Amino acid sequence: MKQTAELLWNQGDDWFAVCYFYAAYHMARAAIMTDPIFDDLTKLQAKASWLTLEDRYVTAHQGRVVSGQPRKAGVNDVVRLLYPGIAAQYIRLHMASVEVRYQEGLRAIHRDSAEQDFLAVQAAYLERRLIAA
Repeated sequence: MKQTAELLWNQGDDWFAVCYFYAAYHMARAAIMTDPIFDDLTKLQAKASWLTLEDRYVTAHQGRVVSGQPRKAGVNDVVRLLYPGIAAQYIRLHMASVEVRYQEGLRAIHRDSAEQDFLAVQAAYLERRLIAA
């Protein structure tokens, strides 16, 4: 996805932001899947009482409340709670992806910011900094 994002970037196509977001999404999911905090319910719920060990397998972007059920986490929620060092960058990438997919292209997020946000998430992932404190 990163290579596709770079090709689209060079062509001036805003869809690069969608590719960067989904590359970041998969890095976040990989970090969540391997984060040891999901082996200890007490530590996990110290971050948020509604988190469960099964949230390790979350795939939805946004959390939600289903009638009569406890709140369900989304990847965005988990990133905000467990990885605050990249949360702003990750959320901006998600917003950029939504702008491109459902609106008229990048408007609120500048293309340089989207690229820098992706590079920050990628660096944190590659440097193994996506582990809950």
